[in-house]
Amino acid sequence: MNWMRTFLDGLAMAAYFNLFAGLAALYCPRLMFPCYPPAIIKAAKEPPTATEKRSYWLWICFGELLPLLLYGAISALDGGTTRFWCLTLTGYIQWIMVNFCDLFFLDFWLIQKKAKNRFVIPGTEGHPDYTFKNWMKNYALPEHLLQWPFLMCPILAVAQAGLGLLINMFW
Repeated sequence: MNWMRTFLDGLAMAAYFNLFAGLAALYCPRLMFPCYPPAIIKAAKEPPTATEKRSYWLWICFGELLPLLLYGAISALDGGTTRFWCLTLTGYIQWIMVNFCDLFFLDFWLIQKKAKNRFVIPGTEGHPDYTFKNWMKNYALPEHLLQWPFLMCPILAVAQAGLGLLINMFW
C-alpha cells in the first residue's frame, strides 16, 4: 500500500468533491436540497420538485461518486495496491478525507463563515437552523461524525475496492 499516494489522492478527491459541490450550491442552492437540514427542507415554500430530486441524484452518482470511485481505484492500482483489503483501506482513508474536508471546507468555513447568505434556499431566510450552532448540531456533525465514517465511507471503500479488482482483472 502506498501511503503517500493514498493521502495525496484523498486530498485530490476532496478538492474535486468539495469544489464541485460548493460551485453547484453557489449556482443554485435548490440543487442541493438533500444536503440541508430536514427542518430547512420542510420550511421551504416550494418543496423540491421531481426534476430537482432527479437532477441531484444524477449529479451525485455520475458527477461526484463515479468519477471519484474510478479515480481512487485506478490510482491505487497504479500505485501498486492490488489486494482487496488494501484497496478497501486505501478507499476508506480517501473517503474519510473527503468527508472531513467537506465538514471543514463546506459546512464550517464556506457555508457558516464566508458565504452564509449565498447558500440560503429561497423562502427559508432567517430559519434558525442556519445559525452556526444549529447547523453543526442538527446537521453537519451527525452527518460527518456518524453517517459518513460508519456507513458511507465503508460502503464507498468496498465499492472502490471491488471496482479496482474488476479493473485489475481486465487491465
